[in-house]
This record gives sequence, C-alpha cells and structure tokens, in this order.
Amino acid sequence: MQQTIAQRLVDFDHELKFDRIPREVVSKTKRLMLDTLGVCLGSTNLDFGKAAMTMVGGWGGALQSTIIGLPGKTSVHNAAFCNGILGHGQDFDDTHTESVVHPSAALVPVALAVGERGKRRTKDVLTGLIGGLEATIRLGLPALNKFHLRGFHTTSVCATFGAAMIASKVGNLKQGQTLQAVGIGGSFASGLLECIPAKAEAKRLHAGWAGLSGIIAADLAQVGYTGPETVFEGKLGLYNSFLRGEPLDLDVIFEELGERWEVLNIRPKLYPCCHYLQAFLDCAAAMRREHGVRPDQIVSIQCRVAKGAVNIVCEPWASKLNPKTGYDLRFSLPFAVAMMLTRGKAGISEFLPEVSDDPSIRKLMTKVSYSIDPNFSVKDMPGSIEVILIDGRKCSWEVPQVRGDTVNPISEDEILEKFYANTSFLGHSTSSRIADRILSFDRHDNFDDLMDDLRASTHDSTLNLVTA
Repeated sequence: MQQTIAQRLVDFDHELKFDRIPREVVSKTKRLMLDTLGVCLGSTNLDFGKAAMTMVGGWGGALQSTIIGLPGKTSVHNAAFCNGILGHGQDFDDTHTESVVHPSAALVPVALAVGERGKRRTKDVLTGLIGGLEATIRLGLPALNKFHLRGFHTTSVCATFGAAMIASKVGNLKQGQTLQAVGIGGSFASGLLECIPAKAEAKRLHAGWAGLSGIIAADLAQVGYTGPETVFEGKLGLYNSFLRGEPLDLDVIFEELGERWEVLNIRPKLYPCCHYLQAFLDCAAAMRREHGVRPDQIVSIQCRVAKGAVNIVCEPWASKLNPKTGYDLRFSLPFAVAMMLTRGKAGISEFLPEVSDDPSIRKLMTKVSYSIDPNFSVKDMPGSIEVILIDGRKCSWEVPQVRGDTVNPISEDEILEKFYANTSFLGHSTSSRIADRILSFDRHDNFDDLMDDLRASTHDSTLNLVTA
C-alpha cells in the first residue's frame, strides 16, 4: 500500500539525526535563528509587539517557556504564539521564495519553546527545527504562489504542519503520535490575506498562530486524539480544499529529500517590508548610487513586476498610493520606491507611519506606475525600475533575483549587522553575548543562558508577566 504524504514526511523526520545533517545546513539554521531572534527583540520596542506581550503576558499559565522581553516564564503555547508575532509582525522575517513561506518566524519560536519546556539538548532542538523547516517548505512547493492567489497565507497554512512535527520530535513523541499530530494540524491550518488590501494588521498574527496550532496538535496527539493520515492529498485534504481544481505536482515534495536541503534557500531580508519589495528597494538604491538620481529630477518611474506579486504590493493601486499605517507601508510598491529614492535608506525608522506624510515622498509616489513582466518568475521575487528624468535621460536597474539563497547568499556579517541594528537598545556587550550563544548553539548541552538573556532583554518597565 502506497504511503501518504504525511507518512513519508514523518518517516523522514523520525529518521533525521543531528550527526547526519550537513554542516552547512546546521550553520545556515543557526544564522536563521540569529536573524529571527534579532527581529523578535527589535519588535519588543514597537507598539504591536508591546500589545502582544501585554496581552499574552497577562494570560498566565504553567511556567514552561520564555516570552522574549518579559521576565519569568509562561506556558509553551503562550510563548510560541507571542514570539511568532514578534518574529513576523515587522515583515522583517526570512522567506523561502519558491514556496512563498516565511518559515523561521513561525518555527524558531516553536523549537525553543518546546525545547525549553522539556529541557531538551540543543542538538535535539536544532534537529527538530531543521526537520520542521524542511517539511514546511516542501509542503508549499507544489502550490508555488497559488495559496496566495486564492487568498490564503502559505506561512500560516504550511507552518502549522512543520510546527506539529517540531513539537512532536523535540517533545519526544512516538512516530505514530507525530503522524496523528500532523493530521490534526489540518484542522487548524488557516490564515486569510484579505487583511492586506483591507489595511488590517491580522497578518502579524499568522506565524504565531501556526506555531501555537502545531504545538496544540502535538499535545492532542499525545493524549490519544487522531487526525487523517491523508490530510494533504485526500479528497477533503489540504490541497483539494484550499486549491480546488489547481493542477499540482505533489511529487516535488519529495524530490531529493534529505539530499537537497531547501533550508539553504531560505532568504533573510535586509529591509523590514514584504519580500516582493526587496528587489525594488535595491533597484532604487542603485539608481541613487550608480546614476546619481534624485527626486527633483524625476518625471516618471515605471516598475516591472512579477504577476504573482501584484495582489500583495500593487493592488488596489489607489490604496497603495494612500497607505494609512506603518504596516500599510510595508506592502506598498509606490511607497517603497519613492521612499528609497528620497531617503536613500530603508530601515525600521523609514517604515514608521509618520514617514508616509513626508510631502516629497507623497509627491514622488504619484509618479510611480507598474506593468506585469511575463518573463518574471514570482519565485525569484525580481524587480526592475526605469526612471525618466527631466533632461530626457532614461535610467534603469534590474534585480532578477533577491539575494539569500545558495547561489547568492547573504553573509553572516550582514546578518550580524542586521541583528545588532535590531538589538542596539541592549548595548553591544549584551547583543554580542546573545549572538555568540546563538551561533554556538550546538556546542553547548543546554540553552538556559540564552533564554535567560532573552527574558531580560527589555528596557520597558511597564511590561510584565502574570505568573499566578
């Protein structure tokens, strides 16, 4: 009898041993942890992060796991949920661009929370995390961008299953229980993208929700609940229900599984906004750097966009031209291009709400237009800009692929620079200590010192944790 997709993925995960994982995969995963936790720490100083910490910190619960930036401990579920919000809420988290999944923001919090609850070894936590990252990405590969086009957030859908696998493996569940946890996860997979055109902030919750759901699925499996083993390919399973009628090649899930590691193709972001905008920000920066273009010289700005990116960063165009909040800015093509051309940088402070009121940026946004380039593949998240200047000159720049994969990697030094920028409020000594502990994660038996540092990492005395 042919195995189901869930059975094959669980078999792979169950057999995965730390010593058999290539060193480059372990190293990349530690850099992803560093990047994710840096973003989490930075988010503790932003309004949405403080709101999540205040809310979840007030829920109480068993003293099991750490909410980053809060003293004391809370339940494993609360910690994974809140830390997932912190990791994803800025849209500064990494992406596997072909599957269109933000894996680390959802799954790093799960691995740490479950590992802390069970006092697991660092190598066990890393092994579970790598298996969950790989499974999450591969579940997104058959759909490519089709979840998004149907209105579902691939991260919130697929990471639920990766989280269930991590919680099961790090939690030391039996193989059969893991299979049931994955099946149960199908009842929790969710996440609508209507929040983006509607200018709502619910997307910030999606990574945390996936992590929380996966842990609950594993907890339910451990006490005897069951889930469908045909959760993915069944008549009423994931693909047929979410992508009804779409032609899918489900065999790609298992192509070179365990030999070609998709974890290596997870791409960190260098700007705190939607990944579809990263290439356009690079193009605009190159316009200033290479061509000396300045806003007062510009007559028009034409952007060429991949079709699959349009519904996220271009439409409805009138809305993208009139962003209302700092979160809107992170999904607006005209804002991103005009802001970089005007200011020459795109850090956290450039995506604060007041920046959208800058009259020079507003004026330049009206000169931006876009067209779909049929030769652009959405999986590469490319960008191209052509600017016409008042003297008649045309200047153009194209970024055919965003950086961060195995072909065009982002260096550890660049990740560290981003980490230190996100954690500057801690002081360099504390930031360096945390970074060193993450990058040497597998060289220690436990990670209590790291979690102690993450609990202490706040300067807001109004934030607290209810422990009784």
